[in-house]
Amino acid sequence: MSCVARITLRTLHAKYFKCAALECLNSPIRTFVCHKPDTLTRISLASPSRTPVQSRHSSTSVGLPRETSDDNCDMNSITDGDPDLEKKLKVLFLEIEVARQEGKNVPSKVTPEQWKELVRMSTRTMRRKYMLFLFENEKKRENQQRKKEERKAKLEEYIESLSDEEDGVIQYRLNRNTMFLRLYDSTINNFHNNRLIQAIKFGQKIVLDCGYDPHMTSRESQNCSKQIMLMFAENRLHENPFDLYLCNAHRDSNTLRSLKRHIPTLYDDSFPINITEKSYLDVFPKQDLVYLTPHCREELTEYNHDTVYIIGALVDKVNQEPLSLAKAKKEGLKMAKFPLDRYLDWGSGGGKSLTLNQVVMILLDMKLTGDWHKALVHVPQRKLYHGEEKLSRGEERSGRMKGLYKYLQDDETRPRYQHNRDINHRMKQ
Repeated sequence: MSCVARITLRTLHAKYFKCAALECLNSPIRTFVCHKPDTLTRISLASPSRTPVQSRHSSTSVGLPRETSDDNCDMNSITDGDPDLEKKLKVLFLEIEVARQEGKNVPSKVTPEQWKELVRMSTRTMRRKYMLFLFENEKKRENQQRKKEERKAKLEEYIESLSDEEDGVIQYRLNRNTMFLRLYDSTINNFHNNRLIQAIKFGQKIVLDCGYDPHMTSRESQNCSKQIMLMFAENRLHENPFDLYLCNAHRDSNTLRSLKRHIPTLYDDSFPINITEKSYLDVFPKQDLVYLTPHCREELTEYNHDTVYIIGALVDKVNQEPLSLAKAKKEGLKMAKFPLDRYLDWGSGGGKSLTLNQVVMILLDMKLTGDWHKALVHVPQRKLYHGEEKLSRGEERSGRMKGLYKYLQDDETRPRYQHNRDINHRMKQ
């Protein structure tokens, strides 16, 4: 059999592409050469000892050896040595390259974590939507970088246009003679981190239970990690922050890996956060723990500064079972929930679920003020009932009915309306 299979992209149908790729993977064929006007792309299906081949006529290629040409990652790190996943990954490489050659919206680079997500997806539609999502994010980053460079160039041009002195008079302004020193971002960052270090010594402890990773999908784990990042940022900016503990936090979990991408210095010794794989029962006395779950009956009416509150790091868009309630009952812990129904009027704009950063912001203000009215201001307004808006909608509906009634009572309109009614009545007879 020939060592090269030639596929014309004009006649290549999506239904036959996978069959052709699988046939190639099971045969001695080692290379696809995909033809398109003015382009020639060679897609290598090399064995582990071979290197990817890229034609000089094309600027992009998808190699399928042990090390990929897109991101230079190890294939074993994606498939864990599974031959079925390795075969599926090779097909995905070919699928994405064909989409790129057809001019579809696919990212220029795919990271190993993103390849793992693609391998887990079962349908072509899911993969197409995910690649479109990655493509849009890539373009957003490019636009942000371009705007940043443009602002930098304009600033440099403005600074160069300023003269040191005008008519022998010293200029008092930024970038010239000024009594105010510039505060760099690193200085502000060290200030906030120092506040967290003081909270580690003297502040109240709060626990984030990261043991729900098996109950979340990959997308939910990513959302959870983003909420943890926002929670850490809000806690750090508060004047009286918590000493944050991440318990049941395994570094190989999806949530922690995603959090590491958001916070690269997460595991540094100087980073002001406590991360442990131990349970909170092994870290704190059991009598001091209170698990915050929205599924229990007991309301948190008074805030206790000596209690260690536990928040479940769970995003339950798919699985909405009361997992935190079951876990607290199993471990024999005290439970409580926010008195949302007592202080708020809920509307139809969403459920009563709150994100992790919103929960921590409520607890921070409750610790500072002791007033639920002030603390619950962090609940999104779209979830609440707004009587004025409802009344205005009712008035608008009433106004439309009055306008219709006036239209029917008009002398010029009523005869035409009555004529149409008579016609309809005769047609029914």
